[in-house]
Amino acid sequence: MEDIDIRQPQQAQVTGDVVLRFTGSVEKSELREGLKVAGTFRLLRMLAAAGALLIALLGVRVDAEGGSVNIGLVVAAAVYATVFALLAPRRIVTHALRAQRAHEGADCVVDGTGIAAVLDGADIKRLGWDAMTRYHETPSLYAVVGRSGLKSWVMVLPKRLLTAPDVELLGAVLDSRLRRG
Repeated sequence: MEDIDIRQPQQAQVTGDVVLRFTGSVEKSELREGLKVAGTFRLLRMLAAAGALLIALLGVRVDAEGGSVNIGLVVAAAVYATVFALLAPRRIVTHALRAQRAHEGADCVVDGTGIAAVLDGADIKRLGWDAMTRYHETPSLYAVVGRSGLKSWVMVLPKRLLTAPDVELLGAVLDSRLRRG
């Protein structure tokens, strides 16, 4: 009697099957909001405050006869804080907007391997789920945060580019893959 080898078909693993595909551009206000909810500006302002405080403390000298303040270092601290707390966030938003406009017309594809920007059938940038750490949701967008080596990045996915069922589907996919920030 022969042994009959019956093999059950294996379940198809989630690979590059497209879950969502949408096209559109991110507006400047959406980039600003996405970076804000991701904490980019908060971290930048904390670094600016710490650096300004350090520079100001270098200008203060206390001894037995009293103290003195180097006004030049105090002014340098104020300039440092102004540049990093006020001007740097604007520069970051402008840089992100320019990078986004360089790939105008690209599709955003969310699939089993991650999120990709696709232009004419070729991946411009693909970010795997393992590179993403968390996501934030606002009434108008999703902001996905991740790390690549030493660099942090934020991907802004506006809800206005999706239909109502697709917004819910994207939220469910993000909930299943990432932690909410």
